[in-house]
Amino acid sequence: MKSRSSLPESLCVVLCLLLLASTQAAASGFSVLVSPPRLELAGKPGEVIREHIEISNPDDRPISLELRTADWDMSETGATTFYPPELQPGSCRPWARIERHKLRLPAQASKRYRFQIDIPADAPAGECRLALLLQAPEDEAVIAKADALSIPVQGRIAVVIYVAVGDARAELQLQDLRLAEVNGQILPVAVIHNQGNAHARTAGFVDGTDASGKRLEFAVAALPILPGQTRQVPLRLTLAEEEAAGTLQPPLNLKGTIEWESGEIPVETRIGQAPVTD
Repeated sequence: MKSRSSLPESLCVVLCLLLLASTQAAASGFSVLVSPPRLELAGKPGEVIREHIEISNPDDRPISLELRTADWDMSETGATTFYPPELQPGSCRPWARIERHKLRLPAQASKRYRFQIDIPADAPAGECRLALLLQAPEDEAVIAKADALSIPVQGRIAVVIYVAVGDARAELQLQDLRLAEVNGQILPVAVIHNQGNAHARTAGFVDGTDASGKRLEFAVAALPILPGQTRQVPLRLTLAEEEAAGTLQPPLNLKGTIEWESGEIPVETRIGQAPVTD
């Protein structure tokens, strides 16, 4: 068994809060910390994976939680959808066993919450994806006030779980590298396709120069790419370069690597050619 918890991200990540923003819901009474917010596991067919998360109540009063598993999916733009309790096609949720469905935490207390994944002996190589949802019970829904209205809000935290089964692995292919507008800024964008049977999370650094000779350093955005997906991954200027960079003057000469856990793609190219004039 192999466990790849996302320790650098071991902070509370509120992935979805219905009707209102997370800060509003938290301010209204739903306050829970979960670590880690994402688990990346691996196991063989027939193996049992036992894991846990840490749930903390930083509030000065007790809280009640309901817990259940859920199917989820992510679009090529990064939008995450959590599905109703009904199993989705190909769901691996039946593999999961959770410690309990209801939990009460005293004020300023923490709880190690256990779960396990029973991988069937005949499971094919591939990736199992599910989520563990934590939310306030429906009869204790947070009441948030907006002007003269009182609106019930169901706070929810989702811990995303990936399980690579057997020799499942990502295989990334660079389809294009071009300039594009990202949040109002022109940046290099890599178009990457995952032709493997497990997700990958991009990383890496790329050095560059623009037409004025300015030296630049780009960090590859850390984005997940699910099997079969094609995503546009921005190459963002590092903090040291961002303020000094100003407006990039194409074309850009780029050299570096786009990396993921089991491989890398070398980059050495020229993009954003200046238009030809007579």
